[in-house]
Amino acid sequence: MLKPLAFLIILAGIPLSHGQENAAGEMPAAAIPSVADCIPAPVSKLGPPAVFTFHKGLVTAVTAANDTAQIHTVQGLNHLHGGWEFEAMRHFAVAMKEDPRCLMAHWGMVMAMLAPSPETDVQRLATTTRLLELINAGEGTELERGFAYGLVKYIEEGPAGAADAFRRVAEKFPGDLQAEIFAALFGRTGYNILGFATPNQETAEDRLMKLTVRAPEEALPLNALLLIRAEAPDLRPSLELARRLCQLVPDYAPYFHVLGHYEWRCGEHSKAAAAFARAASLYSIWMRDNEATPADCPGWVRAECYRVVALASKGDFENALASAEKIAAMTVDPARPSATGTRRLLWDAQTLPARVLLRRAAPGDSAKALAALPKPEAGEPFREKSLSYWWVDGLRMTLEVQRLLDAGMIDKATETISALTLHGKAMSQRQSIASAIGEQTEWRSSFQILEMLASELNGRLALAGPPAGHGSAFNWFRAAADRQKPAAMLNPPSILTPMAMRLGDYFTARNQGHKAVDAYMEALTTFPGDTETETRLAKARELAATQPEPGVEPELPGESGFTLPPTAPSPSPR
Repeated sequence: MLKPLAFLIILAGIPLSHGQENAAGEMPAAAIPSVADCIPAPVSKLGPPAVFTFHKGLVTAVTAANDTAQIHTVQGLNHLHGGWEFEAMRHFAVAMKEDPRCLMAHWGMVMAMLAPSPETDVQRLATTTRLLELINAGEGTELERGFAYGLVKYIEEGPAGAADAFRRVAEKFPGDLQAEIFAALFGRTGYNILGFATPNQETAEDRLMKLTVRAPEEALPLNALLLIRAEAPDLRPSLELARRLCQLVPDYAPYFHVLGHYEWRCGEHSKAAAAFARAASLYSIWMRDNEATPADCPGWVRAECYRVVALASKGDFENALASAEKIAAMTVDPARPSATGTRRLLWDAQTLPARVLLRRAAPGDSAKALAALPKPEAGEPFREKSLSYWWVDGLRMTLEVQRLLDAGMIDKATETISALTLHGKAMSQRQSIASAIGEQTEWRSSFQILEMLASELNGRLALAGPPAGHGSAFNWFRAAADRQKPAAMLNPPSILTPMAMRLGDYFTARNQGHKAVDAYMEALTTFPGDTETETRLAKARELAATQPEPGVEPELPGESGFTLPPTAPSPSPR
């Protein structure tokens, strides 16, 4: 028997009034939410989902009252492994209605709603209550209760506790594919600052690699392996695995997004654009068939944004800008400000045309980018539910500095950089609000990007000033390059310009060919195959060929004025 139900409910964050539990720590029947209480309104609105044919997908027996509950639980599990949580929720909802005592349907619904969101928080807690009641009642097989126990350990102890629990389940049931996968997913710890896999990351990758060898036709362990490797410094050794995934399942949108990410990170920008286009097309068909909107389909928004990045990376700014303008013009539903798809539109899509123009940097593009940003009044309906306007306003100030520098208005540019610094300080004080409304990941990412851009602007300002201060530009560009990190969780980079390219330009202007080559090479590690960077690298190599090897001159990074609060927590791995 697990810990008393009342304790676990409190642990999960569900309010419980004194005296509501009985002496055994169990909840009275009247306190158990109904199945309807567990299903998010957007899920209920769309109705039952279609059954998707997963080639070599998860095939497992689930304890359920009838075939319908069993089929939809397994469908939900397959979508959960694929990373399509919304579609997984729809299937689990059907299974829970068909069999209110189905343990795995409840478990899957909680797993699909683990990421905090005002649209699903109440339903997640209601489902958790029902799940814990089912555990205490002894529902499900020993294997299924092991999965539930793994989730409880996640609630209690975080990923490490869950990883240990799923490892125990995998050891007791060595033929169960899911237990092995979840042990690896919860056990991974990523890569260190030097780009090397941590010991736990190596163990997780090795576990999944063995699964792919044992079951080469299974898509689930292959997808899991690609997911936990997605942030490795060099994805070239795994590119063929990503291509194989989409050969195994040739019509599943999330897998094509994974492929697009790997193609882009390997410098195959045309193939990346094609993969993202395929993902977006499949998501579009799903939205059409289910009468859904982008608010229900963040995957479509993300795939379209990443496709634009791929087009820009190969120098096709005309098509990149046209596509960016199209997605930025999508209507945002003010009635659903907290939907994941809505947030992707607010934080990513609506600023995409301006960010493409910022990358192109042709004469007059700074002014065009300013005009492309959402007008302040456009964000008014969302200000109480989203902090995205802080990101937009920060970009607005950044682009204004660029415009002023282009116009030679140094004093006004200096004043605007000071205003941007104050904006950063005020934004840092909104961290707790971001956490409370479920936008911690977006807030932190945009804050760090604005910090990086502030460093770059200070470097440009130094170059625009008196010659005596030009040397300090290196410090700022170095700081900007150090602050530019690869986007996490299969997301596209928010800023399309490699900051290390600025270093290359700085050294090229100072006739230092070897240092310029090193800087451009560094830029290509972050933006592999970037057309413009490769062109500048070729010229720098020509310059370096005429020069002797220089000595090493240590220089110090600059400070941008942006500072994250020292106690800022890391965003959830999800």
